[in-house]
Amino acid sequence: MRIVGAACAALALPLALLAAPADHSPSELIGTWRGTSLCTDRVAAPACKDEVVIYDFTAAANPKEVHWKADKVVDGKRLNMGEFDLAYSPAEACWRAELTQYHIVWRVIVDGSTLSGTLTQIPGKQVTRKITARRQ
Repeated sequence: MRIVGAACAALALPLALLAAPADHSPSELIGTWRGTSLCTDRVAAPACKDEVVIYDFTAAANPKEVHWKADKVVDGKRLNMGEFDLAYSPAEACWRAELTQYHIVWRVIVDGSTLSGTLTQIPGKQVTRKITARRQ
């Protein structure tokens, strides 16, 4: 029974890879998202603080990218943390931005009205933040 199950799993994987890729157009991100950005590695990022966040995604100059304006909420007010463009990476199956001047990579995934993602430091690959947000 295990041999049959393993053979089916081995066959299912190549078939799944042949399926049509999901549409990852910028429209899946465009809009306002609200959620949390939580610290995950205080050794790698000792100054990190958990935050309530609001993200605005708009069309970028490049039609295959999305512009991300990231704000945190402090005392009920939005404070800008930065802006940059993301592009969809089929190899990593996520929206991605590498900010070499800060030695970080943002990766985000959209699942319906939920956005999740990580902030990874480079070159050490420590994941220092995890974000979760819902479309407003």
